[in-house]
Amino acid sequence: MLDSGRLTQEQFREAMAQHAREVIVEMEEDHLNPAMAFIEQMMSRRAASKLLKKHDETLIREVLLALSDLSDFPPGRWLWNAGHPHIPLHAFFRSHKEPVFRIASLEAAPQTVAVIVEYGISGMPKVLHKEEIRLRRDRRNQLGLERRRSL
Repeated sequence: MLDSGRLTQEQFREAMAQHAREVIVEMEEDHLNPAMAFIEQMMSRRAASKLLKKHDETLIREVLLALSDLSDFPPGRWLWNAGHPHIPLHAFFRSHKEPVFRIASLEAAPQTVAVIVEYGISGMPKVLHKEEIRLRRDRRNQLGLERRRSL
């Protein structure tokens, strides 16, 4: 967003500071409960591994990045750096730790990708949202939203 001019330098710095504060809070929570942090990490690694068995990591990161560009997609604020290969893929999945973010299924064709995502607060069925999002490649070969519906 900074590169495209949608954010000023000051807005970018404030957003990065807020992101850093959230990461520090999570690190402190993980330090206080290492067993739960370990279980969450293993579940996130398993979710990433299951996707990697069927799809290339580049495609998964591209899908996560396209989801982060959706303006009204709450988990997008945690997916904005999915395009950076030095960040482990499992870091973007949250099985039980709130806010939950899971990819239930991902079907890829040459020009389209259909992904079913679950996100929200775990433990309360009415708060966990499930959506089918269909992405299509544009003339620059980038994924963009084609259709979206709640399930």
